[in-house]
Amino acid sequence: MARLSTLPISARLALWYALTLLLLLSAFAVFCYVGFHAAAHRSFDRHLDHEMGVVAPLVRVGPDGADAGALERTPAAVRLDGPDGTYVRLLSPGGDVLYQSPNVAGHPPLGVTLPEGRGALRLSREWDGEPARSLVQPVVSDGGLAGYVEVTGFEWSRHAELDELGRMLVLGVALSVLFALGAGWWLARRSLRPVAVLTEAAGRMAADGGRLGGRLPSDFETRDELTDLAETFNGLLGRLEASVERERRFTSNAAHELLTPLATLRSEAEVALRREREPEAYRETLGRVVEDVAEMTGTVQGLLQLARAESLARPSDARLDFGELVTQRVERVRAEATSRGITLAADVEAGVRLAAEAAPLAEVVDNLMGNAVKYTPEGGHVAVTLGHGADGGTCSGTARLEVRDTGPGFDEATCERLFDRFFRADTPEVQAEPGSGLGLAIVKAIVEGYGGSVGCASPGPGRGATFWAELPCLGDHR
Repeated sequence: MARLSTLPISARLALWYALTLLLLLSAFAVFCYVGFHAAAHRSFDRHLDHEMGVVAPLVRVGPDGADAGALERTPAAVRLDGPDGTYVRLLSPGGDVLYQSPNVAGHPPLGVTLPEGRGALRLSREWDGEPARSLVQPVVSDGGLAGYVEVTGFEWSRHAELDELGRMLVLGVALSVLFALGAGWWLARRSLRPVAVLTEAAGRMAADGGRLGGRLPSDFETRDELTDLAETFNGLLGRLEASVERERRFTSNAAHELLTPLATLRSEAEVALRREREPEAYRETLGRVVEDVAEMTGTVQGLLQLARAESLARPSDARLDFGELVTQRVERVRAEATSRGITLAADVEAGVRLAAEAAPLAEVVDNLMGNAVKYTPEGGHVAVTLGHGADGGTCSGTARLEVRDTGPGFDEATCERLFDRFFRADTPEVQAEPGSGLGLAIVKAIVEGYGGSVGCASPGPGRGATFWAELPCLGDHR
């Protein structure tokens, strides 16, 4: 068995297939042989019954017991020798031979076996080196048991047929297994050919420096489990490639966001150190340095928040009244909205409960509302809505948080990138406000970490925007 495990899969499949077929065909051959053997005996027994029906009426029972004189006038079957002959003997109650047909004399003596009781006896035995079968039937008269009539015939022709059948069955099983072994190996090789193709393609990808741009072939003429495997693996490669590309852009953007204020900070410090300056000039330079440091600090804090959000593990036992949390966060930002001349309205439905912690969801609400208030001009309007998802009724499916504003809006292409890290819309209204472009990326990471989704929509530039987050909720149970 250990050696078998080292064989190729195609060879093992072919061997197991051939072994299974060998067992099945052998069982079928044995069944056929045994059934045919029993049928041959039944057929010969009917022949002996017929012969007994001809011979038994010729036996007469006289005062001295059974008399076989009439048997001399029996048909020619009792005079023939060989497979067509019928061998008849008349036996006394004690087993002595009272009469035997002429064709018995040409063979060695045949042993006597008597039935027990008054029933007939059928038995198979060897006689003169050949298989024979006998029927022994009692001869009964008014005075009791008068003797036995024995009818015997050779079965060698039937046994020859059985032997020929056995040889044909063995040959058929052997040829079938050999054919199955070859056909099974060919079919296994053909079925596993996609595996070899996939292995070769994976080897080329590994030899190509492990780059994720390649894909495994998935067109194998027929769609089967290997096709599904290749497509699933290609989907995984695609996601890995996209993830690596996002990390590459993230690294580049993070470096850019940090290098720009660092370069500015260094330039201002070098200029300030070139010569002696008045205290007022130093205070002005230090003020700009503080602004640059604050900008870098905000970027680093955003990166840390994003890292925590992306590693967020959804808790199984946390329970949060999301409606109460949204109401609290709205009240916290209302003063800032009022100071900027912005109307802030909230429509929060009760009974919205999430399997989440308060701190991450508070960050989601703050970022969405903070962006809306920041980019909405004076006299604008911001509306916050919390309700159940499209399933309605009870919160057995999703909770939907929407923040609508009358800010600068955006086009469809911008909408597709707003949740990317470090992305900021290239409009004067957005560029005029400070920011690192990480707020919406943090929102997306937190919401998706809890199994939800985010999105945005806008009628177009200058026409406001809507941002939403959908999260699975708990329903009405507490």
